[in-house]
Amino acid sequence: MYAFLLGFCLFLLVLPGVANAALPYWTLSSDANGRWIWTPDAFVPVQAWTGFKDPEDLFVAEDDAIFVADTGNDRIVELSPTGEMVRTFPDVSKSEDGKVTNPKEQLRKPEGVFISKEGEVYIADTGSRRIAVFDRNAKFLREYVEPKDPAMSKSYSFIPAKLVLDRRGYIYVANKGGYQGLLQLTPTGQFAGFFGSNKVPMDWIQTLKRKFYTDEQLKSEQLLLPGAITDMTVDANGFIYTVNRDMRDGQLRQLNSGGVDLLGNLNFAPWLVPPNKLSFTSVAVDKNGIITVLEAARGRIYQYDSKGRLIFRFGNASTGEARLGLFKRATAVGLQSNGNILVADGELGDIQVFKRTEFGTKVHEAVTLFADGQYRKGEPLWREILLRNANYERSYQGIAKADFYDNDYEGAMNYFSKAFDQKGYSEAFWQVRMNWLMKYFALCMSILVGLLIVVFGGKRLAVKLGWYTPKRKQATRVDRTTLHGWRESARQAFRILRHPVNGMTEIGEGMRIKLTVAFIIVILSFGFTLIGKAIANFIFVETRFQELNLWTEAQHFILPWFIWVIGSYLTGSVLKGQGTFRNVFIVNSFALMPIVVINLPAQLISRVLTLQESVIYDLIVNGMYAWMFILLFIGTMCVHNYNLKEAIKMATVSLFTMACLWIFGFVLFGLVYQSVDFFLTLGEELMERVA
Repeated sequence: MYAFLLGFCLFLLVLPGVANAALPYWTLSSDANGRWIWTPDAFVPVQAWTGFKDPEDLFVAEDDAIFVADTGNDRIVELSPTGEMVRTFPDVSKSEDGKVTNPKEQLRKPEGVFISKEGEVYIADTGSRRIAVFDRNAKFLREYVEPKDPAMSKSYSFIPAKLVLDRRGYIYVANKGGYQGLLQLTPTGQFAGFFGSNKVPMDWIQTLKRKFYTDEQLKSEQLLLPGAITDMTVDANGFIYTVNRDMRDGQLRQLNSGGVDLLGNLNFAPWLVPPNKLSFTSVAVDKNGIITVLEAARGRIYQYDSKGRLIFRFGNASTGEARLGLFKRATAVGLQSNGNILVADGELGDIQVFKRTEFGTKVHEAVTLFADGQYRKGEPLWREILLRNANYERSYQGIAKADFYDNDYEGAMNYFSKAFDQKGYSEAFWQVRMNWLMKYFALCMSILVGLLIVVFGGKRLAVKLGWYTPKRKQATRVDRTTLHGWRESARQAFRILRHPVNGMTEIGEGMRIKLTVAFIIVILSFGFTLIGKAIANFIFVETRFQELNLWTEAQHFILPWFIWVIGSYLTGSVLKGQGTFRNVFIVNSFALMPIVVINLPAQLISRVLTLQESVIYDLIVNGMYAWMFILLFIGTMCVHNYNLKEAIKMATVSLFTMACLWIFGFVLFGLVYQSVDFFLTLGEELMERVA
């Protein structure tokens, strides 16, 4: 017994969650499907530097000197890499009365700071509505005030909050509350235009309003403005990174010199359901292109690679507890050369230091090597990471790339599959298929030609020698409406594929089809759909088969079809259709036959295709569904004895009926859920009072 307890305690000690339990947050990443996965801690908070008041920005220079916009104290503070104060801007240490001698040096609520390549300190002096420039010894050099240019709107207010410089010395300013984008200033302070502005998010409702509303109605609508840029930084290659507020996508952007987002307007919060939006507060980029952004609302720190793929997420918002790793109002993020992360908190008035762990260091090294194309060099790191966390799918992709460039294509396919990298798997499979064809193409062609000769030449020879006499079928007309039974019902299902109008009409005119056969076709179509997802080449599927939910798949397949059946019957009853519910059910179930006949062969064919031949797969699958919808329409027309015009009208009304049934179902579900929740809550309160 004691041995068991000792072993159990040792087991708990090696669990990765124990390390997390000491921290007030979990470290997460995401898999290829965007689902959260737990990882060992990548960063741990080690200390907090205090003595600030409302710090709004920080910047880490190339020599690791740290500059903090100590907004509440009207100054910029320079810190050493270990957090000791070096000097302040303006420097009042030599003044006897503690005041600046030059009024130009005085700062008022500065919210942004940037250090140029020449070592000059650019400060967004927000309260004074200017940009002040000092040297590294806190000597005032010059200032930039609001440019006077006729191209600028008269209502524009110059209130700089954040700023960066590019290689040319141009200044990019994020204006407080501005939505026009970054204000560009030349090195002499002249207006050079706006850069990197966000677009107004447009949904289908706004599009319809703009198309049909009058000018007066549009004026009465609430003005839609693009999300404002909250912070930006520039990397070693000159790309400007911006983070934006209240955006559904493009919350983080990497802009080239033309203002084009190289990240492709990604949605960095796919887990949020509209109208909820994600707002990033601050951004920093290291020399390897790893992007670190800050989300103030939830106190989260996100790290992405150079392509915008999530590496880590950690941190949390404080609910009153004063503890390292928790934030009340996180305002800025900075990166040191040793990999540590600095986070300023405006409400706590401190800067928290997060130290990179061994696991975080290995992941960063492996990600950097992957981005540089050094796959073989990074493979040992990925394998070591897998030993620490087998769910970290990015490791499988790194190993797959190494195997691919070592010409181990089958091994690469295996790891690309685990990483759900469809493009990489397709490229590896193309190589495997090519090698197989080069080895066996001659043999396969010889066998194929031999079979053709045997089949066609043998038949002709047999006829010529009199060994075989082909029989001619005599066409006989049969009244199929008098047929019945299992066999004839099954034959009718296949007859509809070849003669849809005649087959559907015969059912509408009274052919006695076994209802059980119709049920079997529905079950087979759903079953073959599931089996098809299991055997399909994974490069053509959206989700792994092991991750599918049977109940969800049934809802997506059977429920819409059944609601169509009900809508078709109800609409036909109102519009004087002749179809009974039994016949409506049968013809719509028989319309699913293309799925029964085509789906499995289509998925088997997909197993020998790559993404380059996806048009073949799409043509087969889309043709199958198009055939099914045509049969649904023909069945509706024939069973109700409509002409083409009446059938189109009836199908339109049926679709509207389907929409009404969906809405009714959602409302009913909501009412039932609220009622059950009410009675459960009432019961719990009564039980508490009785107790």
